[in-house]
Amino acid sequence: MPMYFFLLLVLSLSCGSLPPMDLDVGRVVIASLGMVTAWSMLCHVAAQVMSNQVLTNECEPLAGARAFEQQLDVLRWMGLAISVLCLAGFGLARVLDSIPVIASSMLLQSLVLLAPATLITCAAWSAEHHYGVRMKYIDGGLLGYVNAVARGFRQGAVWLMVPVLILIAIADAVSRLPISSSAINVVLAAVVIFGITLGLPWMIRYLFKTRPMSPDDLAWTKDLLTAVGVTRTRIVCWDTGGRGFNAMVAGFIPPLRTLLVTDRLIDELPRDEMAMVILHEAAHLKRRHVPLRMISVLPAWFFAAMITKLCGDASWAITLGTLAGIVMTTLILRSVAHRTEHDADWHACLFAEKAAMQVDAVPSTAAQAAATLARALARVTADDPSATESTWLHPGLTQRIDFLHDKIQPTTNIAVAATQTNPA
Repeated sequence: MPMYFFLLLVLSLSCGSLPPMDLDVGRVVIASLGMVTAWSMLCHVAAQVMSNQVLTNECEPLAGARAFEQQLDVLRWMGLAISVLCLAGFGLARVLDSIPVIASSMLLQSLVLLAPATLITCAAWSAEHHYGVRMKYIDGGLLGYVNAVARGFRQGAVWLMVPVLILIAIADAVSRLPISSSAINVVLAAVVIFGITLGLPWMIRYLFKTRPMSPDDLAWTKDLLTAVGVTRTRIVCWDTGGRGFNAMVAGFIPPLRTLLVTDRLIDELPRDEMAMVILHEAAHLKRRHVPLRMISVLPAWFFAAMITKLCGDASWAITLGTLAGIVMTTLILRSVAHRTEHDADWHACLFAEKAAMQVDAVPSTAAQAAATLARALARVTADDPSATESTWLHPGLTQRIDFLHDKIQPTTNIAVAATQTNPA
């Protein structure tokens, strides 16, 4: 849920721009804790009710699991609104300047701002664990509970929240240096630029649970990347415990960039389909999609700054500008992300023609590559119907297959090819 975690982070931190108010800190904290606790109980009640229906044969296990996941999705998204209520409505974000220790630290303020949404999200993971224990999918116990919540946090939010908090901590330290404000701004800009381009890929190596690929898979993947001109890239197996069906590239500057391929994708996809997934990630690098996405959001924040300036000295000027920036960023990123995903799909097919002359198990024509990529996309989304739908950063399965079909037509029918699977 990249959109969810993006909004969790941005909405929560943006509430820090709200004008301060003279409120009773104790009452604000108690009200916020009460709301988060009530929301957590609601998530667990949903788990209890749905598991009871399955255990009493009122609902099929698969249908019950899907219904419960849909309920949790709704509760998560509504939880973002509840977190904003705690921060803005109850005033948790408005009393930070009145708390002596927290008022002097941007990092501590950020931790408080993120607390409601983070706790609500952890409550959803806790409810998932409770459902799994009742259905005997997983073992109970305190250690299993802690591991389940930690795994959800590590696979979902940690890649975004931890780097941002580290940057905020660095900004905290820089702001205390005995230098001019203009020098501080220059240092902070450098920290952000180098942190995103160099530090973030390095941190992801350690934030994600990874392990080495088998020698055979590693050699084949290196040959595949080298054949299309992607060198000096670290390649690892992304250990998801057999749950993840994905691949991604962290970073875009060699040799700091890393290709992560999940364990399940390696174990279950045929080599030709795995090749197309990897070539899709290679296309993101060759076509410079990551820096393109980063640059594309700059107009949104120029627009936000303009809105803030037009509002003058109004107490809500920064808040309005921040909200405008969030909306514009969301719209721009969605458009750019969808276009770059289609572009990566098509160029992966073109790269396959070149790689097939040097690496085995790679489709030899663009038409065959498009059909193979379509099968791979259908396979990785087969267990989760919602994964076939369009999201913030990815077009839907049908949209991607239709795009490839339009590129290849009339050579082959990609939509039909997507329904055909090769033996693993």
